[in-house]
Amino acid sequence: MAMLDQFGHNWTKMDKTFIDVKEMARRMGVSEKTIYRMVNDNRIPFAVKIGGQWRFRIDALAGWLSRQEGSAMPEEGAVNSNISLHEALLQGAVLYRIHGHNRDEAVDELLSILPYSSAIDQKAIKVSILARESLVPTSMNAIAYMGISFDQPVFVEKTMVLLAFLETPMDFKALDGRKTEAIFLALPANFAEQNIIEMKLRRLSMEQEFPKIISSRGTRKELLHNIQALERKVFTKGQGHGPKTGGNPGPRTTD
Repeated sequence: MAMLDQFGHNWTKMDKTFIDVKEMARRMGVSEKTIYRMVNDNRIPFAVKIGGQWRFRIDALAGWLSRQEGSAMPEEGAVNSNISLHEALLQGAVLYRIHGHNRDEAVDELLSILPYSSAIDQKAIKVSILARESLVPTSMNAIAYMGISFDQPVFVEKTMVLLAFLETPMDFKALDGRKTEAIFLALPANFAEQNIIEMKLRRLSMEQEFPKIISSRGTRKELLHNIQALERKVFTKGQGHGPKTGGNPGPRTTD
């Protein structure tokens, strides 16, 4: 019954007979794309089409999930194990002059100007972000690293990262006591890619160049160029790629 406990016991008490694809995805903690794939594969027996749209009987949902206990949850598709911060930023955005008097207000403004905002449940994302932040504050060295909560997942079709600069430094209750000046927000397609992005962010933060790159508040093109160059420098060390020169490699360049 652990899965049923996780998603809640009160679904059968809802006054709606059916839920749509978006709500089904939210309750299962997967993407809408995964729900459509499951329907096409006849993996959700209580799915019905009403007015040309897929709907799911709410009275069948809790029992069906409980019967899935012990089996694997649907996968979110192939994981891009080589995803880079640069790639995720290209998919996302660099935002300047985010306002607010506290963390909640800053997150509200950030989410309100998300790319593809019409296809993203902003409220669900905020709840997931703040649920995680309440457990593990993720601001260090004036930079916050935010992602979604494992308990309240919200996935997007393709992993993106937003880099947002605050107009005024704010107290995000950082472990080092410093006020936050910039936010990296990861909106993942799956938890595996979120973990990869966060690992790379934390590794990059150990490099002296990284906070300098961020604090420069350069143009989007400059920031992406410098982050890509630093990623290549850090994550190709010791991999034996490229010809040996017998000395230190020359400076790396990007197109």
